[in-house]
Amino acid sequence: MKKSILFGILFSIMIASCESHTEISEDKVPAAVVTAFQAKYPGATITKWVTEKKDGQTIYEAVFKQNNEEEEEAEFNADGSFIKEH
Repeated sequence: MKKSILFGILFSIMIASCESHTEISEDKVPAAVVTAFQAKYPGATITKWVTEKKDGQTIYEAVFKQNNEEEEEAEFNADGSFIKEH
């Protein structure tokens, strides 16, 4: 019984975390975010845009390449302020 409850909790957490990331087209990204990205990473090629919810706020994540190297990711708030790179 305890294993079933634990499995149910873990499964719910896994499902919730998978639903928080959504791929979107660039035309759905606020202009402030696109402008901030282009200023911080001039010449970078965007592979995709992803949104996620953190603490009730929408975070915009750019997945991109610079100089044909490995993909990188950068997160921005809706107002274009930079959060982090990973």
